[in-house]
Amino acid sequence: MLKEIGTEARMDIQRLLGDKVYLKLWVKVVPGWRDKNAMLKDYGYRQTDY
Repeated sequence: MLKEIGTEARMDIQRLLGDKVYLKLWVKVVPGWRDKNAMLKDYGYRQTDY
């Protein structure tokens, strides 16, 4: 999914700028994020999702 998001974002930026761009993406993972209800809510998960 991250690759797909990055590819789409890069293509949009290239269309906007009219030139090729290199887009570097990274993901920062917070340890235990799945076990923290407040973090899940911040990420858009609802009670029924987990």
